[in-house]
Amino acid sequence: MTADASPRASNPPPLSGEPAAMQSLPYWARATNPIVRRHLGLYWRTLPPEFEPIFYICGFWIALLVIGIFVPFVTDLATTVIVVSVLVIPVGAIFYARALISIAGNSAAVMADELRNNTMLLLMSTPMSLDQILLGKVASAIWRKMDDLILIVQGAAIFGPPLIIMHYAGLFPLRESGGLPFVLIIAMTLTSLLRLVLEPLMFGMVGVGIGAFLPIRSLAISVSVAWVGFYLLLINMLQQLNLQQLDFVLDSGDGLAWALAMIVLLDLALPVALPYALIRLVSALLSRRLRAG
Repeated sequence: MTADASPRASNPPPLSGEPAAMQSLPYWARATNPIVRRHLGLYWRTLPPEFEPIFYICGFWIALLVIGIFVPFVTDLATTVIVVSVLVIPVGAIFYARALISIAGNSAAVMADELRNNTMLLLMSTPMSLDQILLGKVASAIWRKMDDLILIVQGAAIFGPPLIIMHYAGLFPLRESGGLPFVLIIAMTLTSLLRLVLEPLMFGMVGVGIGAFLPIRSLAISVSVAWVGFYLLLINMLQQLNLQQLDFVLDSGDGLAWALAMIVLLDLALPVALPYALIRLVSALLSRRLRAG
């Protein structure tokens, strides 16, 4: 969503007494945004997220991996928590999928209700830009699951890197492969955390789009939930196919450069680029449809 230089898109000054963590968010993402509060209902007291612990945890793992390039013994120590990671990450994945389903369904429902009640034109007459209105509806669905999402991100930041280390150590021996596995591990760690930020926003925006094109509440929610399942299945299937191809390439010794390029494309670029592209696409389609209507 591009920034609009017109007065409609300007952010109002922060409210007095608004927490600093809330002020650091874009206006459309704040729980104090009138559009967000209108949809939140009883959830408006949700505390703002604290990102500093996540940054500290990521910094710790990145520093540990950088040291591990020169002192491999440090990386061996990090893998001692692998048993805990194997137990925690699958549980976190279940709660993450549940949160995504809730975000997609709630986003579709609020948009379908808006069109059914014929109040969308009234919202478009407010000083907010259309992008801010649509993103505010997405933010309201995300705020309902904010507590769960913060715990999931923190859990992924703590227990995700050992699993990623084990994954790439099984493909490339860490002591014999130089710095390449460590670069891949760091990149994969950052990508996995970035996915946890982009994917809820993407599922919410797609849910809003589905609610706009299918303004029947139950149907919009069902299609949104089906989209969550399809997307997660598609991403994981592509990554599993790529992993099988990489195992074959490493066993045969041919086409290693191509296999590494596929890792960068499917494991690193696609999970970040696809949600971002879908957010932009759905926003553009909705803007065109609502302005034309």
